[in-house]
Amino acid sequence: MGESEVQPPLARILVVDDDPQFRRALRLALDSHGYDVEVSADGRGALDAVAARAPDLIVLDWHLPELDGIQTCRALREHSAVPIVMASGNRANSKEMALAAGATDYLPKPFSIGELLLCIEAALGKPNS
Repeated sequence: MGESEVQPPLARILVVDDDPQFRRALRLALDSHGYDVEVSADGRGALDAVAARAPDLIVLDWHLPELDGIQTCRALREHSAVPIVMASGNRANSKEMALAAGATDYLPKPFSIGELLLCIEAALGKPNS
């Protein structure tokens, strides 16, 4: 492939987290791995973003203002089968609650970018790079 040819993104990912530094870090990391990244600071923004242009995958924080991650996940599942990777600090039954709400996978915070990339690849049905 020539230098002037641009590689299309691997997938479009929506990152939903109320922490601006965390959103920025995930955006940079996922961008550097070839993903097209959009961000939202809350559940309502996530629902609006999905309605406007559905992503290929959502990384969704549990602890959000107004609609938390579980409520957002349930609302998304009413009309979308987009893979959702729920992320949160460890709580009792967190993984079970996230999966029961419709999440595809669950990652306890803190997690490494490598762990997130493996979850993304698995959720998108891509072979590990």
